[in-house]
Amino acid sequence: MVRSGFRDRYFTLGLSAAIVSVLVILAVLQYRWSNQVSAANETQIGANLRSLMMDWHFDLFRDFSAIAVALQVGPDSGARDDWHDYLARYRDWQDFADDPEIVKSVFVWETSAAPNSRLFWLDTERLQIVPSDTPPEMQSLLNRLQRNSSSLQAGLNAWNPDAIGGADEAIAPEDPRRTDPMTGWQFDPNIPALVHPIVHHPIHGTGTPSSRIDWIVIRFNLDLIRSELLPKLARRFFGGEQGLDYRLEIVSKSASGVKTIYSSDGLGLDQMLSHVDAEMNIFGPPPESTEALLVHGPRTSSMIRSPDWHNFSAPSWFPIIQDRRDSQNWTLRVQHRSGSLAGIVAGVRRRNLAISFGVLVLLAVSMSLVVVASYRAQRFARLQMNFVAVVSHELRTPLAVISSAAENIADGVVTGKQLSRYSLAIRNQTRRLTELVDDILSFAVSQDGSTRYRFRVLDVADIVTTAIENTRELLDRDGFTLEQAIEPKLPKVRGDLSALNQCLQNLIVNAVKYSGESRWIGVYARTGRDHAGFLEVQITVEDHGPGIPASEVEQIFTPFYRTHAAREAQIRGTGLGLTLARTIAEEMGGSLTVVTKEEHGSAFTLHLPPMLHDNRVEPSLSSIPEPTQKA
Repeated sequence: MVRSGFRDRYFTLGLSAAIVSVLVILAVLQYRWSNQVSAANETQIGANLRSLMMDWHFDLFRDFSAIAVALQVGPDSGARDDWHDYLARYRDWQDFADDPEIVKSVFVWETSAAPNSRLFWLDTERLQIVPSDTPPEMQSLLNRLQRNSSSLQAGLNAWNPDAIGGADEAIAPEDPRRTDPMTGWQFDPNIPALVHPIVHHPIHGTGTPSSRIDWIVIRFNLDLIRSELLPKLARRFFGGEQGLDYRLEIVSKSASGVKTIYSSDGLGLDQMLSHVDAEMNIFGPPPESTEALLVHGPRTSSMIRSPDWHNFSAPSWFPIIQDRRDSQNWTLRVQHRSGSLAGIVAGVRRRNLAISFGVLVLLAVSMSLVVVASYRAQRFARLQMNFVAVVSHELRTPLAVISSAAENIADGVVTGKQLSRYSLAIRNQTRRLTELVDDILSFAVSQDGSTRYRFRVLDVADIVTTAIENTRELLDRDGFTLEQAIEPKLPKVRGDLSALNQCLQNLIVNAVKYSGESRWIGVYARTGRDHAGFLEVQITVEDHGPGIPASEVEQIFTPFYRTHAAREAQIRGTGLGLTLARTIAEEMGGSLTVVTKEEHGSAFTLHLPPMLHDNRVEPSLSSIPEPTQKA
């Protein structure tokens, strides 16, 4: 049975270790899965936000580029168009444009007339080209265009028909250098304005030595853009049921600093969002650009694709003529109203982890319950086997004696005085069977919780005296010396007299069985203190037998368990006496402990709470010995 217990214990430990290993592996996999899901969520959220920003950007460019397309400025415009052509196109655009007020004015800057460059204003009301003074806010732009006119000559050879294939080759009508009306536009973020060179190419065959360069400047209405265009685009792409889902701002960045062009929350020009989820360079060159390009074509998404969606450049429909690293650029900055997207993703990740680990905890609890249920089932099965083995062994001897005595009496073998001896043997064995059945029934009742006790106030001396009287015949028959000591004026206890008598009788009978050759038993009743310092009543049954090995002390209260020494000595018993005694003690609100030492005997003590208003009263002095070690 001990070997079976060790085997079951090792099985339980192995199963528990396997379950823990599985749970750890699941936890690691769950953690990795959560990280992957979080990364996928962040990528998806970033892709959605980037898509919104790109759609916003396309609509903005559509509004900005309408006038540029309408003017039809191209690389060959100087060869066939004059300023009145541009004035007519500008007037036609105003008639059909959705928001013509977005353009504040259109200027022509004649740098080809250097050193006396002239600025003209296209007056669509009177259909006149009017000389104009230089507005202060345009002075910096015009100065730069004046300086750039001469430096662009070499770079603009790409627009010279002679540079294509020779003097005899004309530019085909379908050539993009002739027909693309957007080629060469650049954005000035300060005014803001769109600027395009007007290249007066020499007419083929005239022998004109070089091209002349003028500029067309489309000046936008910044106040209208701030008050109408940008709020409209914000509502269109970033609006929700409760208003804008995102805070938006457009800032102009330069080496000298950053200023706010537009803010959806009405922040001042010197205020900015503390942090943003993503930002997009609206007009500037892509961040991966490493060199200045004189003229280049429109950038596409494949050209600007970057693994970082937080900071990117939009594809530009206006090729940049001058790419200067210190130039200002408009940047769209976006922040979610509920917090940073990184925080939202982290919150989702924490929630997923909490749910996942909550499921793992439930799984661990479920598996633990399965292990406990399996262990209890194995324990119950082992108890059943022990019960069958013990009861079979205990029943065999009295039944054999009774059967043999009955056969001898029936066959007439026993007569006269022998008949009374056989009758006494049958009576003793029948009593033994009755005790065995009573123990089994008492154990069964105690396990299913159907025992009904009658609690009342009891005198400790009455409990001890009754238990001794009920076992007196056994003590006298086996020649035991009984030492009895009851402390005077013991406090009363509350309990069931029959149950407490059975508890003490089991302890006395157990002492008789295991006293060996000493034939001595001591029964003592005293007051003492528990571990918390409270007063208690202690009833001790002591013997001078061989004692209990330390390795088996904790198991002696297990149902049907019998020590190795008892099995070897073939001491009769079911292994239920101490189990029933501890069960009764606990039902009475007390406990049962044992002090034992090999070769020196054992002392079992029943601890009961006294019936006192103040159970911290000092116990009276007593010479009754106490156990020295509890188990």
